[in-house]
Amino acid sequence: MIQTLKKGFTEKMNEGFTLIELVMVMIILGILAAVATPKMTKVLDQATVRAELVVVNQIWAGCESYAGDLLIETGNENWPFNPLSTFGRTRNLKITMDLGIPDEDNEWQFSLDDIGEPAIFHMRPDDEIFYYTYDSTNFQLAEEGIKYTY
Repeated sequence: MIQTLKKGFTEKMNEGFTLIELVMVMIILGILAAVATPKMTKVLDQATVRAELVVVNQIWAGCESYAGDLLIETGNENWPFNPLSTFGRTRNLKITMDLGIPDEDNEWQFSLDDIGEPAIFHMRPDDEIFYYTYDSTNFQLAEEGIKYTY
């Protein structure tokens, strides 16, 4: 009897999966991928926006520090002409000191008149460009990015 059970079991093990079983597994994996992909994309987009806002807050803090140092040295308080000049060394950011619009992923650039007023531009990894208006005379830096359209 045990011999018969072993023989039936090993014969079943050697048969493998049926085509129906494999198709069902593929359908289930497809459904999981269809549900997970949009959610993951949304999470990545939100992380990009949060990282961008961290950099904008660093720029604002650098401008405030610059103005405070200038106030101590000269008695006048101003923000710098180019706010990106407040950055020292950076990691994973590309800061371009030439005026204009960025053309590489994760690049930051300052422009005086591409939108009609001074602004800081950032190219996100999905090749979208967002800008933050900047006014050095009134100590203002936008808190939310605006999508730049060519």
